[in-house]
Amino acid sequence: MFAVFGINESKARAMAIKKTAKTTGKGKNLRALTDEEYQAALNANTEKYMQNMKPVILSSEYSTPSVCADFIALAQKAGAKKLEVMIKAPVETKDKKGRAKIVKRWTQYQAGHNYAQVNV
Repeated sequence: MFAVFGINESKARAMAIKKTAKTTGKGKNLRALTDEEYQAALNANTEKYMQNMKPVILSSEYSTPSVCADFIALAQKAGAKKLEVMIKAPVETKDKKGRAKIVKRWTQYQAGHNYAQVNV
């Protein structure tokens, strides 16, 4: 399965809404921010998250990388950044007791690479 990972302003804004305080000060100096102050703080936090957040999954899972390329073209018009196609491929890892096990993880897609074999 293929998916597009990247940074989207709506995801960064959602994080900023959760983290931006609506009040300022402590104790007797505690006061609610005005709408203008809150919007300014929200915009500043959105920009901060756009620069610092790691890429997250933006699309649903697709069966071919060509569909992901179409999604990337649309996402770039919408303002998404750091877009890349990822594939859910089997990877061999070790559990706590040192036994080998195979799990599927998102890895960067490279055309021509055989993902049916387990990557170590």
